[in-house]
Amino acid sequence: MHTDHDNQQPGHRRVGALLLIRSPEGDVLLVKPSYRTHWQLVGGGVRPNELPPHAALREGTEEIGIADLEVGDLLVVDHIAANPDSGAVEGLNFVFDGGVLPGDAPIILPDPAPGEEPELTDWKFVPRNQLTYYCNPVQHRRICEALAALADPSQRAYLAEGQPVTPYPMPRV
Repeated sequence: MHTDHDNQQPGHRRVGALLLIRSPEGDVLLVKPSYRTHWQLVGGGVRPNELPPHAALREGTEEIGIADLEVGDLLVVDHIAANPDSGAVEGLNFVFDGGVLPGDAPIILPDPAPGEEPELTDWKFVPRNQLTYYCNPVQHRRICEALAALADPSQRAYLAEGQPVTPYPMPRV
């Protein structure tokens, strides 16, 4: 009998589903959340009983207003440790290929609910060599690893805070 895990009350984790969307020139689409200092990939939280690719599609449609987005291959999974300073629990971010948007695709950020601040304040296609100026270090590494996996599927990786974890470390018991 397993006593180290209670399936009736499992530990709490955040699960995110993100899209790596590019312009025809290969620049990466980033959005600027009103609640963060850095820019990030399109996407957001996975709801209970929602598959990560479905969440990526839902979040992508909500955040940039494009109804015919497609979710492609899973590129990387990034584990984020808990942060006792901020109170954030550990999390997993699934990054999917969001494809290439045509240059004339109309990106429309969502309107805020009445009486609320907008969730997103801006969007921009950013060249790879400028990502470090927009993203925090973890997001920057995550995007670079996802771009590598997109270019070469053998580079798909499990990450820990944007860094590849290979071979997977096994804890000693």
